[in-house]
Amino acid sequence: MSAIQILQNDDGLWAVTAPSLVVTGLTKETAETLAALFLKLRDGSHPSPA
Repeated sequence: MSAIQILQNDDGLWAVTAPSLVVTGLTKETAETLAALFLKLRDGSHPSPA
């Protein structure tokens, strides 16, 4: 399983990191949402297209 991390940078903004993924400049809420979506996609629990 891939590890995902949520980190607060020195500038007070948040980052999400995972293998092949680095997203910076986020609010805490956005970082948490992005991490949750990443985990859902990774685990295959996203809805199928209609």
